[in-house]
Amino acid sequence: MIMQPTQTREPARPRSYVVLDLESAVLDESGHQRYQLMERWKPNNEAPSRRGYKRSEDPLKTPRWPFQTITTSSVMTLIEHLDGNFDIATFETFSAPDLDEREVVKGVMKSLAAAPQGAELVTFAGMMHDIPIFTLAAMRHGLSLPPAWRWLAFGGADRARHLDFARIMSGGMKMKQVHMAELLASLNIPAKISAPAFAMARHIYAGEWQLVQEGCEGDVISTALMLTRWRGLLDPLAPMEVVEDRILRRIVELRPDRSYTSTIKARRMRKFSQQLLAAANDAAILAPWLDVDAA
Repeated sequence: MIMQPTQTREPARPRSYVVLDLESAVLDESGHQRYQLMERWKPNNEAPSRRGYKRSEDPLKTPRWPFQTITTSSVMTLIEHLDGNFDIATFETFSAPDLDEREVVKGVMKSLAAAPQGAELVTFAGMMHDIPIFTLAAMRHGLSLPPAWRWLAFGGADRARHLDFARIMSGGMKMKQVHMAELLASLNIPAKISAPAFAMARHIYAGEWQLVQEGCEGDVISTALMLTRWRGLLDPLAPMEVVEDRILRRIVELRPDRSYTSTIKARRMRKFSQQLLAAANDAAILAPWLDVDAA
C-alpha cells in the first residue's frame, strides 16, 4: 500500500493593519467662492438660499467638507503576531506647519505603500470622513493611490480591507450614531487626552500645531486599542491587557515628549498595580491548599 504524505496546514499569515486619522479645516475659501458664483449667490442676501436650511447649515453661506484642507494625518502600522500580540511597525505624523496639504497626502500614501501586503485599514468613521476628504485632496493635487490601495478610490467601503469601527459598532450604520469617545469610555480605553474633538478646528486656526498633532495621534492610539479589543472577539490567544500594555509601552518610547505620554505612563502603572494586587489575592487564596500539599 502506498502511503500518502500527510498534509499539514500552514499557519495563518499574521494580519497587519494601518490605523489612520486626519484633521482638516476650511483654510482657503476660494473653492467655496467658485461654488457661490456657480449658484449665482449674492453675498448681501440674508435670506436662506435653500429652503429649510438654517444659516449655519446653508452650504452657500458656510463651506462644507469639500472645501476643507487636510492639515495633519497620523498613521500607525501594526503587525499581529501568531500568538495574538501586536507590534507597532511605524507611527508617523505628517502635519503643518512643516508640510502643506499635498505633502501630507503624499506622506500618507508613502505609509500605505510601505505597509505589508494585504494590510487592512482601520479607522473610526473613515468611510464618512477621512477617506472622502483624503481622496478628494489627492484628486485636487493630481496624486495617484499606491497600486495595492486603489480600492480607496471607490469610497473605502471594502469590508474585507477596511475596519471602520463607526460602522462595525453601529450594526452597519443602522443604530443611532455615537461619538468615538462614548465607545471608548464604555471600554475603559483612554480617549481625547490632549483635547476634545470640537477643539481641533480652533487649534488649527490658532496655529497650535503640537496640540493638533497630539489630538490626531491620540485618536490613532485609541483606535488601535479598540482594534485589540475587537480582535479578542475572534482570537483569545493574547489577553487584551497584555496587548494594550505592549502598544502603550511602545508609544511611550516613540513619543516621550508628547503631553499625553504622562497619562499613558500613569495608566500603565495603575494597570500594573492592579495586576500585582490580583496576584497577591490569588496567592492568599491558594496558600492554605499549598500548605496542605506541602505537608
